Amino acid sequence: MIIKISERFKDDYITREAGEELRELIYSSEGDVEIDFSDLKIASASFFDEGIAKLDKDKILSKKVSIKNLFRKDFELLINVCKSRNLSIENLEIFERE
Repeated sequence: MIIKISERFKDDYITREAGEELRELIYSSEGDVEIDFSDLKIASASFFDEGIAKLDKDKILSKKVSIKNLFRKDFELLINVCKSRNLSIENLEIFERE
């Protein structure tokens, strides 16, 4: 499953509710998940906290979650938010925007 954030959440990609929806999409997918942040900057701790940092390791062990085209500042924010939730980002493949 590919989730292009700028399309899926075009009306709201910075709120806690959007993050909750992203997390549920990841859980409900039947295979690997690619999250694409092309064409936008998030810079919202709430979105990253709900959407990624709260992922339950047991529920996603069978999936590969990759994050692509993440803006440098958003990448740094994501790392900090995940650390605060004790989610190891080693389980995530993260590809920064060039």
